[in-house]
Order: sequence, then C-alpha cells, then structure tokens
Amino acid sequence: MKYLIYVLLFSPGVFSQNYQYAIEEAQIEIPVLPTGVNNQLEEIEYFKAYLLPIAKKATLQQALDTYGAVRLERGDYSGVDIIMKTNQRLYGHPSLTQVSNITIAAGSTNVHLEDLFPVGKEVTFQAGAIISNCTLKTIKWCNIVATNARIENNLFINIMSSINFNCSQSGYFRNNKIIKHQVHASSNMLVLKGNSITPSYGNVHLHSNFLTPAGDATDIDNLQSITFVGLDSEAWNFSGTGTKPMLVMQNMGDVKITDFGGGNGYSTIKTPTFDIDANNLFFFNKYIKNQSTPFIPPTIAAKTNVLYFAGEHDDYIRKSGNVTGFDLKGHFQGAGANKDITLNGAIQKSAIVQTTLSNAILGTQYAPFERTIWEKLPDPLGTNWKTERVNKTDQTDFIQNLINKNGIAELPEGIFYIGSTLSLPINGINGIIGSGTGKTVIVGLTDTFPLITLKESPSGDNNFILSNVTLQGGNAGIFAPDEIDQIAFTNLKYVVFRNQNYGIHLYRNYGLDNCFFDSVSFLDCKIGFFQDPNPANSQSDPGYVDKVVFYNGQYLNCGTAISMRATRADNLNAWINCKFDGNSLAIDISGNNFPLAANCDFTNHTGPNIIRDSPLALYSCNFYNNAPTDAVFRAQGSYLEGCNLLDNVPVFSSTVHYGMSNYILNSTIKGDVIRTYGMTQGIFVNSNLQANPQINKLLVNVKDNVPTVILNTTPNPYPQLLVTHGN
Repeated sequence: MKYLIYVLLFSPGVFSQNYQYAIEEAQIEIPVLPTGVNNQLEEIEYFKAYLLPIAKKATLQQALDTYGAVRLERGDYSGVDIIMKTNQRLYGHPSLTQVSNITIAAGSTNVHLEDLFPVGKEVTFQAGAIISNCTLKTIKWCNIVATNARIENNLFINIMSSINFNCSQSGYFRNNKIIKHQVHASSNMLVLKGNSITPSYGNVHLHSNFLTPAGDATDIDNLQSITFVGLDSEAWNFSGTGTKPMLVMQNMGDVKITDFGGGNGYSTIKTPTFDIDANNLFFFNKYIKNQSTPFIPPTIAAKTNVLYFAGEHDDYIRKSGNVTGFDLKGHFQGAGANKDITLNGAIQKSAIVQTTLSNAILGTQYAPFERTIWEKLPDPLGTNWKTERVNKTDQTDFIQNLINKNGIAELPEGIFYIGSTLSLPINGINGIIGSGTGKTVIVGLTDTFPLITLKESPSGDNNFILSNVTLQGGNAGIFAPDEIDQIAFTNLKYVVFRNQNYGIHLYRNYGLDNCFFDSVSFLDCKIGFFQDPNPANSQSDPGYVDKVVFYNGQYLNCGTAISMRATRADNLNAWINCKFDGNSLAIDISGNNFPLAANCDFTNHTGPNIIRDSPLALYSCNFYNNAPTDAVFRAQGSYLEGCNLLDNVPVFSSTVHYGMSNYILNSTIKGDVIRTYGMTQGIFVNSNLQANPQINKLLVNVKDNVPTVILNTTPNPYPQLLVTHGN
C-alpha cells in the first residue's frame, strides 16, 4: 500500500500542521509503514502534544493551560514569560527553541521542559510547596534559580546553564539527579546553599564539566550530603576575575567525588583545586591538578575524615585547628606509597582493628537508583527489509532538496529509500527530523555508501540536527570524513541505527566535543559507534572524543558496540542508563581518561571479553548471563562501585602481560578476581568476592600480586554513590 504526497508549486505546506515540505512539481511516492509499529514511549508523548505555531506565540500560556502538553516549532518564541504547573509539558524543537523566562509554580509535580533555549533568561523554581518529579532536559544558556524553594526528586539532564539554588534561609533541595551539567565561561557555575533547619541532601551530580569559568566556578555551603560522579574543570579563573579554588565547599556533611579531573594551565590566575570543609570526604580516581608556580595546595578542614582510593596530584593540607579527622589513602601516586594503603601517613602492612574507619567504609545503606525498564526498540521493516528494498524508487533527491531549501528536512511517516548519500552541512541549522523511530525510516538501496555524510561548513555553529528516525542499511548510518573540523554541542535524540558496518563513523576528524546522544541505539552493526582517528596523532586531525554522554541507548547484537581507540587522549565520556546485550565486545577503548558507565546493564556477551584496554569506571552496573571465553575485563585496570558481576567467569584477564590496577568498592562479584599471569595492583573495599574467600574482607590491598587484609571483618556491600536518601 502507498500514499501520495503531492507537493504543489503554490502549496508550501500539506497534510497537517506538523510538517512543511519543499516546493516540488514532481509527485513523491512514499510507502506506508506496516501497521502496529509504534514509536518509543517518549516520542509518542512528544508527537501527541499540541503544536503551537510560532505566529501564535503570544498564546503560549493559554495553550499550556488548555492542552497541558505543547510543542513548539523552530524559531523564536521569546517575549512571553510562562508559568508551568502540575503535569504540564513544554517541548521545544529539536534544534532548540528560544523562549523567555519560565517559572515552575510552587507545589507542581511532573512538569516537563525539553529542548529549550531561554538565552539570558531564568528558569525559576518558585518558593512554597514542594516541587517534585519534574524533568528539565536540554536547557541551554540560562540561569536555573531558586530562593528558599523546596525542590525534591527532580531530574535535570543535559543542562547547559548555571544552577543557583539558595535555600540558606528556608526550603531545601533533596534527592535531585543532575546528569550532564556543562557550563562554559560564566561565573559562578554552580551555587548550592542550604540551611541547618530544613537540610538539603542526597543530590547526585553525574557528569559535570565546568569549562573555562571567567572567575570562580562554585560556591557550595551547608549541605548534609552531596555526590559528584565524574567532575571536570578546565582553566577555572580563566579571565582572572575570581580568587577562590575551583571547588569551594563549606559547612558540609558527607562529600563524595569520583573521576575528578582537569587542570588550570592556561588560566590567567591559578588558584587551588579545592577548599572543602566537611565531616566526611570520599575521593575515588582523583587526578585534577593545579599548575600554579609556586604550587598552592588544596585544603580540607581539621575535622574531616578522608577515604581516598586511587589518585594523583595536589595532595591536600589541613586548615588550622585540632586535627580530629583521619586520613586513609590507598594508592596515592607520587607520595612514595603508590601501591600501599596508609592511615594517617603510616603504611598498613597487616590487619588492624579500627572501628571508626570500618564504620566509615560501611556507610549508610540507601535506596539505589531505579533500573531502566528497557523498551523493545521498534523494527518498522522487519526481517525481510533487504528483499523488500529491491527495485524501490530512489528518494535521495527529495530529502536532499528539503535539506538544501529548508535547512532541516522534516519527514512524515513512511519509508524513504535512497541510492546515494545525503550531504548534511555542519552549521547549526541543517538536519533531518522524522516522525519517530517506529514511523520514519531512511533505508539504503544498497550497502555500498553511508546514508548521511557530514560536510564541513565555512560558517555557523559546529553542530547538526538529527532526531526521531531509524537509519537502516548502507555501509554506515553517519559518516564524518576527514574534512570535518570539530563537531560540538550536537544533541542527537531518538535515532536507531540498524544493519550497518558502522552506525556512526568518525574518520580522522578534529574532534567530537560536549555532545549529548539521547536514546541513540545501535542494532546488528559491525561496530556501533566507531572513533577512527589518525594513527599518527596529527595536530590537524587528532580525532578526539571529549565529554560526550550517551544516555538511555541500547547496543544490541553488534560485533563491537563501542570502539574508541584514541591517539590523542579522550576525556570524560560516559554511558548512562545504557543497555549492552548480545554483542561480541561491548566497550573497546584506549587512550581514554575518566571514561565511565553508570547504571548500565551488560548481558549475553559471548566474545573473549566484555570491556577492553583503557581503565573504565563502572557505577551501579549489572553483568549477568554473559559467557566471555577469556574474562570480563582485558584492560589496564578498572574502577567499580556498587556493581553486581553475577557470572561465574574470570573477572580480569590472565592472557595479557601488561599490569592492571583494579579497584572494587561496595560490589558483589561471583567470578575469580585473582589473575594467574601478569602484575596486578588493587584495592578491594567492602565487596563480596564469592570466588575468593581468603580476601572476602572489608578492606584488602593488593601490591605486586600479593593481597594483604587490612580490615578483617565481613563486607556488607551496597551502592553508596548512585543512591536516593530517605527522608
């Protein structure tokens, strides 16, 4: 069955309010998709929202109050301040829609804001009754503010804006998740102030990047607890307008920070890395560095208890006062005890009894983050897609003309067969938007060309738009050739890559930087995401990938799901809430600093290994139903916290000669963690090592393959980072 789209000479719009098509004299035939194939759930919510034309932007508040859910066209809707209330949803265009000030009314729940560009404006959480269970996703260049509000259990995702919550007099912020927070050039980038009467606690910042703040970066005060997993800052005090360290925390309870990197080598004024006054401080994988001359050390309070596992640079000093806090450091590089555990400066070589230390390691058990309930990805064409594409009409010119004339090709439901690549300039205004991953499919008539080839543009921003579409066949879904300079701040959302050699192929580009891939999935690809840099590490095309977050993606039945073998180091890339299932190899990375996977599932892998080469940090990740023929990890090391490895297979490879440094915290491991070949260092903390009863203890140091039990008590593992605190 087919339906006809007639795009007439005098008619720029057809069929509905949702789409505009290029002016064509020819008739285009688009086969209808089989019935019964739906979009993903969030796509369904988006497309059923009322579309408010830009010509009616003055009625935006009325539309929200009438329809509840509203989506906007591409363009500028600013000039109209709005108030969001319970269950209201406002979606910008995937290219991001400019809007004015937004207030989330006190007492609201389930407010949803997405793809909005309130440049220079504010998103305000109103003081009063509790604001809870709201989602802010992809909000760019504004200030997110609250004064004495009550903000609880909200989700902030891909926030490119400063956050300033001042609850120093009343109110609080509790158990909010801030995932991918990136701010550039402004100061302060993160201000969080609580009070002692109604304490703030349980907020988790997962992947934060404070990029070249002109002056001071942070001001955090009087919180009962806070957690950062993946924290990076570059060139704080870049313009010299600030005087404080990068991370300033005062009057704090429990502070936990992992994968802490960055430096200030090109700052105008070089200040220390941190000044932290807390009851308890936890560092894991800390390598941030102050490059001032003379060196100015970071500081902590005299009372602070410190648990510090794996790190280097910028050893702290204590402020004046009676020192009551302890210092437990494990494998701190450059201090003469690189492979040792020290307590208050003394190397620990045998078991000790230290109740205060044991209690600090055991911590408090809270509820772990909810696991993702995975949708079955839509498969609009089914198993016979290759047979059915034979002799179909080539619609390359139709889509290319839409791109050339409109900037963005907005495609209706249907199957679009193409016989040659689509050229997509990287200039901030070009792209392809479909009607959903279950409704719009671009299919290669053969598998000899990439479906989309990115093209360098002499002007515009370094990004492109792609959303709500399935790309199937061809030798690649997206190909970025070596002419591409930098791709930055690109937000891909709801894209499914199927049946390709490479889903995304980055060939010797300059770099991919600060991007957000939301619900981007790869099925039945030789390699899902393929970073293919110049092997010579050329300065003109280093091919790096930095600070890219892959969120809520599925990697299914691929040869290699992720291949990122960098020659110029990659930095702080993350996979969050992702599913890896049925691949031969899940993650193949080298030359990577601070890569991390959080709240991910790894299942049904049958190749030699699941993760290979660079050390990967894994937080609250689950491994089960895997049968690797060698080991789970064949890597230079690993950092695990709150994980469950439930397959009875070797955890670390004994088939490679290079050394490994493995750190396991608060985890349950069924397989053997002892290698039979190669040099190993490691620390095992409060982890249930079921195959190794002799080291199934609260604290164990491994130095040159030799384990030493430091705290000889029974572990009781549960996640302590990605958790929600009780009231």
